[in-house]
Amino acid sequence: MTTPDGRSWRTGNPEVDRLTEGFDALSLQYEGMLKELGDLRARGEAADGLVSVEVAPGGALLGVDINPRAMRLGSEALSEAIMEAVTEASKAATARLDAVLAPLLGGMESFSESLQGRLPDLDGGAGLSADPELAEALRSLQEMRARYES
Repeated sequence: MTTPDGRSWRTGNPEVDRLTEGFDALSLQYEGMLKELGDLRARGEAADGLVSVEVAPGGALLGVDINPRAMRLGSEALSEAIMEAVTEASKAATARLDAVLAPLLGGMESFSESLQGRLPDLDGGAGLSADPELAEALRSLQEMRARYES
């Protein structure tokens, strides 16, 4: 793990150090993904490009562009074209979201699997609770693991 100023610190336990280094790498990857997710948008078109929309992940409509020639379609056809464009854009946004999150979700699953049965019992037995910083770090790792598993 790293300190707030970016320096690495070691616990003295090689197994815990290895796990925390893996967590640090995932944290950096996660930060990059958050930025990419904040910028994620998708476009969809219908009626031969006369109707286009932009959506955010989850399908929130961010913009609609209707070419004046689309008004000749009539209200029902125009409505259908808008819905078709929104559906196309939502599918694209969902696919992009899945692609962005795949490394993190796979990494968290891998990290979680590596933790299975390896973290010491913080309530006793391993004697690590005598080191409050290590105990707190391990508690934090367990909490994060629980959050990502649900």
